[in-house]
Amino acid sequence: MTDRLSTSAARSPQRACFLLRVRPELLPEYVEAHQHVWESMREALSRSGWRRYSLFLRTEDGLVVGYFESDDVIAAMAAMDREEVNARWQAEMAQYFVPPNGGAPELLDEYFHLA
Repeated sequence: MTDRLSTSAARSPQRACFLLRVRPELLPEYVEAHQHVWESMREALSRSGWRRYSLFLRTEDGLVVGYFESDDVIAAMAAMDREEVNARWQAEMAQYFVPPNGGAPELLDEYFHLA
């Protein structure tokens, strides 16, 4: 299946979708934190090329689906990794994620896109 996904014409270097896992008992606090994302974090995302960034939540089990667009998704993710404010934000958010790696984005393969 991986080979088929890697050859899909719908794959795009401009769109990314990823999964995270939030501890269900901490969902209210996690959602509240995202109602007050630091301005410096918002600026870093924009500076790094992230656009149309959205997070979606399945409250039953804490599944978070993230989506964003960029001219170059891989470069935009790497640019955020270099942002000092991102390191601080991720450290602050770490308490909410399911161990051991619930806070490490799991990128999904795109296989269909309707423009």
